[in-house]
Amino acid sequence: MASSTTAYLTIDVGGTYLKSAVLSQQGMVFHGSAFMAKSPSCGSRDEIMLAFADTITRGLEYIEEKRMKPGGIGLAFPGPFDYAKGIPLMEHKFRSLYGFNLREAIYNIQGVPPTILIRFIHDANAVLAGEIWKGNAEGFNNAAVITLGTGLGFAFSENWIVQCNNLGGPLVTIFKLPYKDGILEDYASKRGFLKIYSEISGKTDTEGIKVSDIGKWADGQDKNSIRTFSEVGRILASSVHDILIGKNIQCLLLAGQISRSFSHMEESLKQGLHDVECLRKISAVKSIENAALLGVLRSINYLS
Repeated sequence: MASSTTAYLTIDVGGTYLKSAVLSQQGMVFHGSAFMAKSPSCGSRDEIMLAFADTITRGLEYIEEKRMKPGGIGLAFPGPFDYAKGIPLMEHKFRSLYGFNLREAIYNIQGVPPTILIRFIHDANAVLAGEIWKGNAEGFNNAAVITLGTGLGFAFSENWIVQCNNLGGPLVTIFKLPYKDGILEDYASKRGFLKIYSEISGKTDTEGIKVSDIGKWADGQDKNSIRTFSEVGRILASSVHDILIGKNIQCLLLAGQISRSFSHMEESLKQGLHDVECLRKISAVKSIENAALLGVLRSINYLS
């Protein structure tokens, strides 16, 4: 006998990994449903679709095995992307999917119900939506999130609604903001951390070093590593300072794997934003792993 429980397959699509889980309508992650697979973001269309098919099939099989009702499939996806139509428009990663109808392709995966809801949402927007619903932005009508990873993302809300452009991406982007001899993403992303660490430490060869390594060294009180995170915090504060004032942001969150080292950026970030009177909270997200998945679920529920 089938369960009356409705379950939702949520997927966080990254350049390195596809992270998925099956969630209840209330946002609970069902035990044993979480799955991670490598993301062939620079591969061919067939290679990418094979990875998507594997992730989606696993999730739907889990729902079927537990005798639950599939309520929808949602994907958090980096941009640019036409989120309403389900068409990627990226020319860096997932280049082979440019202009491709991804929604239609997912419906063609064996085992995907022809009437199931399929929704797409920008990954930074998803993180913020998840944190507004069940995270550290709960209770703040105007909140913002900075996502730190291979790239640099930003999203903000107004009256609890995440603000989007005409394609469904973030209304305001910060990665291309001018900074020194380049753009902000050159200084506040994976490559930015490595660049700054190299300058501070004097180590010209950073090949093989990950930002998580610098984070571990900072935890161990390595001064160069601590200074690296502090400098990125200062750079971020100076770059978003006026945006936060203009959008009357009350809560600013940091997300992405790099935000695990938030404590090493916290002081310089708060110091650089101390005069932003509307800002009442600065912290990391509550759930680095699940915020985007919760936001995906929220999107499915709102748009269904």
